[in-house]
Amino acid sequence: MIRLFCTTLLVTSLSACALSPQMIDIVPKPETVTRNAGNNEPVSITTIDQRNSPAFGTRGGVYGDTSLIRPANDMPGAITLAVRQGLQQQGFNAYNPGAGSSELEVRVVEFSYVPEEGSVVNRVEVKTELHALARNNRGDEFRGVYRAGNTYEQPLTPSAKRNRMMLNEVLDRALRQLLADDKLLNFLSGSITTP
Repeated sequence: MIRLFCTTLLVTSLSACALSPQMIDIVPKPETVTRNAGNNEPVSITTIDQRNSPAFGTRGGVYGDTSLIRPANDMPGAITLAVRQGLQQQGFNAYNPGAGSSELEVRVVEFSYVPEEGSVVNRVEVKTELHALARNNRGDEFRGVYRAGNTYEQPLTPSAKRNRMMLNEVLDRALRQLLADDKLLNFLSGSITTP
């Protein structure tokens, strides 16, 4: 009887520390100030995920190598939509740019989720780094780098809902920097031709 109880307790303890993989919807919604910075200049936007792995990281726990967190949707497409909406809100023609428009390429260089070590995860570090490469029809280029990160602490191992909040919040911070970069906006609007 005691042996059965100990076995049950051991299995329960291990299962409590084993975390299942998660698929997270990345839906950035960065706040953008409405203004006419673009003078209706057309801008074509694309996003490229340059990370080595599609996973953001692992949830940790006993089987950390298999408890991966991955995007559930088209992350580059979601970022492109957020940037398009942000530029449109600032006076650019980002929905119907046409031929000969300026081009903005957003590169996701880092988007990571790193839990603390151990079987119980109460602390998570989320970081992202975005690079912007803008080109106009004269062949000029502008490059920008936008970073954001935060360490989250919580009493319990984060749920999928909590992880979605953390990942999208950090991504929003980096996108807000990009959309508020006056040097980038001036380049795209044609106000300046070099960085």
